[in-house]
Amino acid sequence: MNKTDALIETVKRFTNLIDGNVVPKAGVITIISYYESLLSDQKPTVTMPPSGIESNFIEEDILNKSDYWNDDDTY
Repeated sequence: MNKTDALIETVKRFTNLIDGNVVPKAGVITIISYYESLLSDQKPTVTMPPSGIESNFIEEDILNKSDYWNDDDTY
């Protein structure tokens, strides 16, 4: 991948769509590593903790699964 395409993909990956800023919890090293892996035609791996919204959905899913602990569909 050339530098321009790698830059465009990196910006897409780490830009918050709401306000155009860098996504929270994205470190400089993570962003640079992502960009460099795109340049070397490797599959980039990003391990960032989920955002607040994602955390809420994950927590709700866990709570919904725990509601059926007794397998009798009661709350």
